[in-house]
Order: sequence, then C-alpha cells, then structure tokens
Amino acid sequence: MRHTITALLATGLLCGLALILMLAPLWRGFDAAREIWPILIVIGALAALSVQANRHRGARLLALVAFAVILLPGVGETVRAWRQTPAEPTPDAYEIAIGTHNLWGRNASPMDAASLLPVRAPDVLALQESFGKASEAGEALVAHYAHGARCRSNRLLSNLPMLASGCVELPPAVLEAATIPCDWEIPPAVWARLQLPDGSEAVFVSVHLTWPFPGATQDCQRRGLSRALAQWPQDRLVVMGDFNAAAPAFALARLDRDLGLERRSIGIATFPAEGRFQQAGLGTPPVPPMLLGIDHIFAGEDWETVAIEAGPNTGSDHRPLLATLRLRGALADQP
Repeated sequence: MRHTITALLATGLLCGLALILMLAPLWRGFDAAREIWPILIVIGALAALSVQANRHRGARLLALVAFAVILLPGVGETVRAWRQTPAEPTPDAYEIAIGTHNLWGRNASPMDAASLLPVRAPDVLALQESFGKASEAGEALVAHYAHGARCRSNRLLSNLPMLASGCVELPPAVLEAATIPCDWEIPPAVWARLQLPDGSEAVFVSVHLTWPFPGATQDCQRRGLSRALAQWPQDRLVVMGDFNAAAPAFALARLDRDLGLERRSIGIATFPAEGRFQQAGLGTPPVPPMLLGIDHIFAGEDWETVAIEAGPNTGSDHRPLLATLRLRGALADQP
C-alpha cells in the first residue's frame, strides 16, 4: 500500500480498533467489540500487512504497534487453551458425559440434532431455544432420556435419576431485599438435582443469557443468576448453556467472577455454525465457520475435566459443546 492516504486510513482503522478494545472496561458497547475479537484479528492483520508496503517508516511502525494492542486482550485465553491438558487417569473416579446445545428456533435442519447427539450419548444434556422449528427436535431428544425437566425454552435431559427439578428462581430472602427491577432479573434456566451412581447428588443447570449489548439486561441476568445459584452447594454444581459472552470480553470475565465456578470451555468456538449460513441460503461453508466461544460449561471444584470439544453440525447456528467430567473420589464401580 504505497499510497499515503490509503495507508493512513488503514493505520487509522487499526488505531481506532485498538482504542475501542482498550476502553472496553468503561462501556459495554466497547466491550462488545471484544466479543468478536477473532474477527478483529483478521481485519487487523490484513490492514497491518497492507501498510507494510508503504514507504513511510512511521506509518509501518504505528500500524504494527496498533495491531499488537489489538492482539493483547486475547493472549490470556489463547495461552490457557494451549496449556490445557486432559486429566490424568484415575481408576477410582466416576466419569460423566455431558453436553449443551442451543438448538436455534430457526434451525435449518432441526432433526439432525435428534439423530446426531444421542450417538455421542451424553448422560446429561442441556438444551436452549427448544422452540419454533427446533421444538420437534427437542421432543425427539426427550425420547432418548429417562428423565427431563423444562423451563420456558430450556430443557435438561438426564439418564441419571432426577430427584427434583424446576425453574431457576431467586430465593425469597433475595426477592424481599430487592429494590429495583434489575435485582429480579433471571435468565431462562432450568435446574435438576441428579443422583449419581455412587449415591451422591449434584445439581445441573441449563441456562440461556441474552446478548450483552446494547442494554444492561445481561448484567442484570448475570447478577440474578449468581444469586440464585448460591442456594446450592457449589462443589458439585454444573452450569452450562448459551451465555452469549465470549473471551476476551469483560462480560465473560464477570461471569467467571460472579458464578464462582471454574469455566471448562477455554478457547472453544461454537458460533456461528453452519446452520446460520444454510438458513440464509448460502449453503454449507467448506470449513467450520465458528469463531466465537459463547457456549460454556462451568463446574465446581469436585469435578475435573477429562475432555471437552465442539460437537457436530446440527443445522443450528451453534455447535454443541460436549464434555466428560470426572468426579474426584467417587468410586467407578459403585451401583
């Protein structure tokens, strides 16, 4: 890019993106740019490379510095993903296969989920957006499980005994103390108390948060959810679903902080999946198109992660998130 004006425009774009990412703590609108950080990296890389052909050394240097600032926010999550290693073999521990999937109400081929997910045989499956075109798939998946619970468009399916279930709600004491509508905000979520093969119990939750921008609703939902989840023991709690928050956004960091559970989905992109393009009539992309990790699994300290990955294309605009967790100290041969 030898033309000076064009190089200045590209450098200005890089500096603008870098400034927005740096100002993310101040306003959720700026933080929304961090949600699409991988896309900004692609744009920034192309702009920075193009400026390097310019004869002005200052423009080339400024473009590289601005691109480095754009790269910086995602370094932590990227390093965490690289450093993740499977749990060491523990023969006396109980393992459980779990999964979460936003079926998407406008699913391009909804019954794919009903045929593909049971093959992966998760013991516990959390579903979101089980309505519209995806409602039939949700009903079909119910048939593969011995137990189920539902709250609005969220489902929680289990082959483990379900001792109790219901909608996630704030405890009465919290409701009595609430003074503004935001204190009452709870995202659509369903919980179930399951009996594990060793006779112990654990609570599982399927949740769907709204988008983090433009309003403050997600902030309210995050705080309401964390208050509601505090009523259960945290060491065996598992919360999974579509959180509409991706690293390195502060929206996800606040979820990590407020839920107080370990996020097991590090650096795993699940959105936008092939269904988004199929539904728009663009066909199936030649390579998996997911760039953003907005589906997550959080678990208490009694669980260790054996494996976690994005699942197959089901026609949704999300890929499923599938994991195997191991319960520390639970004997595998217990009835």
